[in-house]
Amino acid sequence: MKRRTRTAGLIGALGLGVILATGAIFLAGRDRSAVDWRSLRAVAFESDDWGLAGFLPDAQALSGLDRDALAPGRFPDVYWGSTLEDSAQVGALTRVLAAAARGRDGLPPVWQPNYVMGSLSWEDGARGGRWIRYDWPEFSPRYVRPGLPEAVDQAIGMGLWYPEYHAFTHYDPLRRIESVASMGIAAEAARRGIMLFPGSEGARELGPWRSRAELEAELDAGLARFASAFGRPVGSIIAPDYTWDRRCESLWVSRGVRVIQAKREQRYVGREWGTVARIRKLVDQRLDRILFPGRVYLERNCRFEPVQFPDPGAVALRCAQEVKRAWAAGSPAVVESHRINFVHTDPRVIRAGLEALEDLLAELDGPGDLAPIYLTDIEIAGLMRNGTSSCVRGPWLVLRNGTRSGRILAVDPGNAGERERQAGEEPPGSRFFLVPAGAVLLIPR
Repeated sequence: MKRRTRTAGLIGALGLGVILATGAIFLAGRDRSAVDWRSLRAVAFESDDWGLAGFLPDAQALSGLDRDALAPGRFPDVYWGSTLEDSAQVGALTRVLAAAARGRDGLPPVWQPNYVMGSLSWEDGARGGRWIRYDWPEFSPRYVRPGLPEAVDQAIGMGLWYPEYHAFTHYDPLRRIESVASMGIAAEAARRGIMLFPGSEGARELGPWRSRAELEAELDAGLARFASAFGRPVGSIIAPDYTWDRRCESLWVSRGVRVIQAKREQRYVGREWGTVARIRKLVDQRLDRILFPGRVYLERNCRFEPVQFPDPGAVALRCAQEVKRAWAAGSPAVVESHRINFVHTDPRVIRAGLEALEDLLAELDGPGDLAPIYLTDIEIAGLMRNGTSSCVRGPWLVLRNGTRSGRILAVDPGNAGERERQAGEEPPGSRFFLVPAGAVLLIPR
């Protein structure tokens, strides 16, 4: 009897120890911030899939194909009209942003499109077909979009468009190549410029089966193309399909990218769903925050996907409520909104998304100190870690001090203050600015 009592006591003590250790991990892994987000009322718009040459080049591409055989029910129906954006669609979105009420700092809402930097195209020729890789802003003839790079550059110059990094191709290229080589519907889809293929929903670009060398080569190519296209390095990253692991994070950080989007949405290939899996995921993510304090994890706490619902206006109202709940909880509001809401083969879908965005921006506006400020990821990361930030937004170098005392900010000679830096990383020749407590300085470039 005594032995049983001792065993039960030991099991109980071990169980209590596990509970206490788990609780300690959760407490230690909570996000901390150097500023008061309740008073700042910050909003960021993170928008994935820009630059993706897919799903379709145009509305006619699917004609005569069996959708269920190509990709059986793996995504919302509206995505069957997903296509590469054009200059008119970029212009329409930026006009909505430009027409909205400005933030409390005098700056307009800024959109953060997360870009896919490369694409593969199967192209037939006199000697048979072959795969050709294109890098932004170049695309296959099926996806030609005249004036698109110029429209993007114009939006960036107006301070309305702030690109960040999403993916290289958004899928494992070898799996697509193998699927097309097997002929059948995959080959026909590739000939039509359709990105989808049987099994594409599981062909994760950052899947654990891919070698580190492959991931490294694609990341370096994507980062180099991004810097060449947009004139600055990547500051923030979101994994395609929310699927990545610590190996990927290590690669990102080794390239100077420390701001990681949507950590809470992270997916792990091969893990079963259920209570135990959810607990393991939560513990893993809290541990990452403890083990890697140099990384900034930005959580998406507001959803704005209006074209996936029958009442887009109701989605806008619900998102506005989520924004205000985030502020009340002491967090910046990070709004997720995919490209599909504004780019589609059906103009009615585009119109619904733009009108919902107008509704959302109107709901967020307020008088005086109740007005929001619209930030990029890199600004949120700087304020969170240091209480200050520097970022080039269109014609302005924007310096912020969210603390209660004056701060001196160092900015590199090219005004490329966007990358989130560690203390002591100021490049030679930096310029220094005194930013008063709680102030925002707009310095003409």
